[in-house]
Order: sequence, then C-alpha cells, then structure tokens
Amino acid sequence: MIAKKSVTNHHYLLGLTAAVLLLFSSCAKEVKKEDMSFDELKKNAFAQIKENKHEEAISYLEHMTTQHADNEKIPQMKLLLAEEYFKNEDYPSAAISYERFHEFYPSNKHAEYAKYRSLLAKFYLTLKTDCDQSETEHALSVCNDYLNTPTYTKYRTDVHDIKQTCEHKLIDKEVYIFDFYLKQEQFEAAQKRLAYLRKTYLPMSPSLEPQLMYLECKLANKQKNQSEVKEYLTALAKKYPESEYTQMASALTTPTPFFF
Repeated sequence: MIAKKSVTNHHYLLGLTAAVLLLFSSCAKEVKKEDMSFDELKKNAFAQIKENKHEEAISYLEHMTTQHADNEKIPQMKLLLAEEYFKNEDYPSAAISYERFHEFYPSNKHAEYAKYRSLLAKFYLTLKTDCDQSETEHALSVCNDYLNTPTYTKYRTDVHDIKQTCEHKLIDKEVYIFDFYLKQEQFEAAQKRLAYLRKTYLPMSPSLEPQLMYLECKLANKQKNQSEVKEYLTALAKKYPESEYTQMASALTTPTPFFF
C-alpha cells in the first residue's frame, strides 16, 4: 500500500516538474517587443500585415519607430505605420503620421504621396462630422497647401475634387445657419451670414452667385421688403434665366394655388 502511494506521488511530481518546465520554456520563447531588434520587429510587423491584422502590425511598428529611431529604414517604416493606421480606419492617427512624414522628410520621394494621404485621411474625417465642420476646414487647408506646391502634380485632380467637396460642405453649413436665423427672424444675424458667404466663398466658387442672390431675395421677402425682392428677381432673371435659384426666387412671391 505504501509502495503504491509512493509510485503515485512520484508520477505526480514528474507531471508537476514537466508542467513547470513547459511553462518556463514557453516564457523563454516569448520575447517582449521592448527587447526585440529592429529586424525582429519588422519581421513580425510584415507577418501581421500579410494577414491583414492591422492592430497587431501597428503595435510592432509603433515599437519599431520609437525604439529604433536612428535606424536608416525608419522613414519608410513611419510611412508604413501611417498606412496601417489608414487601413485600420484610425484617420486621426493616419493624418498626423502622414503629415509628420511630410514635415520631417520633405525631400523624400514619397513626400507628395504623404501629403495627399494626409488630406485624404482628413477628408474621411469630415464624412463623420455633423454640425461641427472644423475637420472640413482643416482638410480644406491641407488641400490648399498641396495645390500651392507647384511640384505636386500627381494627385492634383483628386485634390481639386476634395477641395470642392469641402467647400460645398462649409457653404451648406453656412446656409443652414442662415435659414435658422431667418426662421427666428434674427435678420441682422442672417445678413451677416450672407456677407460672410460672399466674402469667403464667392471668390473661390463663382457659381455660388445665383444661390446667394436667391438667399438675399428670401431675406428681403421675409422682411416684407417687396421693392428689394423685385430687384433680386429682375437681376436673377437677367443674369441666370435658367438657374433653379431663379425659379425658387420667383416662387417666393407666387401665391400657393388651391386645389378642390
């Protein structure tokens, strides 16, 4: 009976020893990112990218760019990190990373690409905003920076389109605020919005003119200033006879028909 118990204890100790050895063995194999070399981090990052595991790849790339900042390959790794942020839909981090790459390495062959991607990330941020258009304003600023750089030509058409979209979003916001003031009969505030639209956006978007004239006609009509309404209607009909805003302005003074 004692011998049998001794054998059982012996087996238990062997099993416990094997488990402990296995635990230590697995711990020994697990190398912390902080202890990895540049090449080890790069290898792991690329393996994660290949499997579309963007968060894991970002973790390795972040360690790489902070721990091995002096490595000659760091610029391309920083750009790769920005790409992974973008793919992971972390647009704020992507925008900052692309912009920093452009600032730190302006002579790099990918500098123009980084500038384009930074404004693209900022543009994607504008799609998630509602009343707050600060991201749209920032995106527009980056578009202007790009377009004001003569050597940047590769993405110029796309940037023009993004800029135009941003401008339209900002104009729509101002028109929305104008309409709000108009409904509240805050006429002075509404007039200031129209003046702001004329000064800020009309020079860059001449096609805005008939819409502004319609809004001014709308304001005059709300104030029951019929002589001014007629002036705007005449001017619209003369300058923009085919415009939808001319028709909309005419409808302001057209009585609503009764249907029986």
